[in-house]
Amino acid sequence: TGGWISFTVTVCGRCLYLRCGNGASRMPSPSRVWCRRMDNISVTVAMPAFNVAKFIVESVESVLSQEFDSFELIIIDDGSSDGTPEKLKRYASDPRIRIERNSANHGSGISRNLILELARGECLLPCDADDMLLPGALERLSCCLHDNPDFGVVYGDILCLDTEGDRLCEKPSIVGQDASQVWDLFENAVNHGGSMMRTDLLRKVGGYAVGRVPDDWGLFLKMVEITKIHYLNGHVYYLWRRHPDSQSRRGINREALAHMIRETVERRKKRADLC
Repeated sequence: TGGWISFTVTVCGRCLYLRCGNGASRMPSPSRVWCRRMDNISVTVAMPAFNVAKFIVESVESVLSQEFDSFELIIIDDGSSDGTPEKLKRYASDPRIRIERNSANHGSGISRNLILELARGECLLPCDADDMLLPGALERLSCCLHDNPDFGVVYGDILCLDTEGDRLCEKPSIVGQDASQVWDLFENAVNHGGSMMRTDLLRKVGGYAVGRVPDDWGLFLKMVEITKIHYLNGHVYYLWRRHPDSQSRRGINREALAHMIRETVERRKKRADLC
């Protein structure tokens, strides 16, 4: 009540009781008939995976436990060399899950674009294989897109856990800001994990960036040029786990980043010249 939601999640075998603001009073009433229809797939959950044997079962179960019927989960094992393929064998017969495997490690951008090619859902939600969806994510986000046809991307705040081994290194924190209030060339403000995007628009812009830059940043630089990106302030539907092997803790290739920014400036200049 009072705009707060309480729930329990299991992380690294430990139960965490969490209470987060969910902005319930600001959320439009969902069109539940559309959100729960079974005649086609409403949402594709995209899960690239690389050497995440320790986490992937928690991640997959967080998707399967959603109170939402019309989804598919596509997992691309990007050439894992640990026990990830073995962990995934338990889901081989689940009709909601499609599992593919790359023969070598190609990187998350290529894996995400492969999932985009395979996706049957009208919307796509990325969930990394070491993170977790929180209760209500699929239903509430898909309904928000349906009820607001001018939105191409919706995202909320995320719950961030800094972990090392089986212990928390820092107090849990809530991360999120309104991307419309920052200059996107200098700051990637959109929370990619747990966001939801219209699949046709993702394909229209050519999918994710590939290379040693954050692949989601390159994507959102293109998406904002053709659609509205809407921030659901106070809504928490995603648990982001930061650990020593997290992709977010790896360095960014500054040369590749500079190239991405120059490319974006040139693209936007051409768009402005055409107007």
